[in-house]
Amino acid sequence: MPREPVWRENTLGATTALQGRIRQFFKTVSGQTLLGLSFSTFSLFAGGLIAIFTPEFSKSPWILALFPPILTIRGGIGGLFSGNLATMLHLGTVKPQLRDNTSEYWNLVKSVLVMTVIDTLILGSFSFIINLVNGSASMGQWFLFILVPTIACMLAVLTSIPVTSFIAIQTFKRGLDPDILVYPILASINDIMVTCFFVIVIFFVLWGGVFYTFLVLFFILILSGIGYLSSLMRDERFFQQTLREGIFVVIFSSIFGSINGVLLSNLGPVLASRPGLMTLYPALTNSLGNIGSIIGSQMTTNIALGYSRSFMEELKESGRSIIQVEVPAAFIHIVFGLISYLLSINQGANLFFLVSVALTCNLLSFVIISIFALWSAHVSYERGLNPDNIVIPAITSVSDTAATLAITPAVLIAKLIGF
Repeated sequence: MPREPVWRENTLGATTALQGRIRQFFKTVSGQTLLGLSFSTFSLFAGGLIAIFTPEFSKSPWILALFPPILTIRGGIGGLFSGNLATMLHLGTVKPQLRDNTSEYWNLVKSVLVMTVIDTLILGSFSFIINLVNGSASMGQWFLFILVPTIACMLAVLTSIPVTSFIAIQTFKRGLDPDILVYPILASINDIMVTCFFVIVIFFVLWGGVFYTFLVLFFILILSGIGYLSSLMRDERFFQQTLREGIFVVIFSSIFGSINGVLLSNLGPVLASRPGLMTLYPALTNSLGNIGSIIGSQMTTNIALGYSRSFMEELKESGRSIIQVEVPAAFIHIVFGLISYLLSINQGANLFFLVSVALTCNLLSFVIISIFALWSAHVSYERGLNPDNIVIPAITSVSDTAATLAITPAVLIAKLIGF
């Protein structure tokens, strides 16, 4: 058999070596972080969907006021599910398979469904009060603040649970770290799903008539089903612990989610005057939450495996790992600006403005969320709580507020630069 030409052997050897280096890179923290955060680009399409209602923001400010709380619920519930699932896979209490899984897995699923309704009802009520005081809502809209989040989030959670489980199981089987990959992928998918359902529910509300009646009947059906499920699960220890610890997260999320709604509704004129900024917004909140969740989820798993140290020791030793997460995060924010520009180019978007805002928001907030992730993991563990019920939901709530607050100085810095 004739021998391969030398040039072909060299080419094949170089290709094989390159593939090996690529595979090795994606087994590192930075590589898996880049892979996980790359899914945040899907959140830009969620921003594009909600941007449909830009002309309605002045006539119906409650739409803009409700969007951040719904994203916060997405982060809190998704974080509680993915954080517990990743740790359970490491501990072996959940099987890496979809069928015939353990009772612990199904108890987690049921707990998440109940927590979704509790979260939406409390957060919606709290958000209504805050926006009523702020002038972004009227007394006649109180039912919308519990109806819309409950339906949109329940539909999103029912869709995302099997998707998240599949992603976590496949990640674990391939020897990758679900603590790094699962939540960022889940959060991005959830952004699309919850925004799609939010847009559909908003259209039904605006159309009124039989469409609104259908929403009310579906809302009653959700409450009845969750009430029945709660009665069946009331004696389950894990279910009780999740609800008990989740109440704290619900209140925490309600405060920050409602603040985000007020902040964003006040930013309405800025969002309307700068094409692409509303498209960019969900990706900014999503990616910051993902940065914190990667650091926090790794810490909760280390705690569960008995590798925990004091907060100060962990803070001193975590500088390198935080940089390994931040470098790909900064790069992906530049990509956010580029994609949001391409999605909004027909509206007159400014590429350098959007890239500047995206990167500045990241630089202003990543240190804060990283430190908070480490701190919340240690505090919840030291107080005898399950860190997986607390850490990621708390991180996503704080990150949504931090990202929203960072938009204003980021816009001002972009203007000072001349964009």
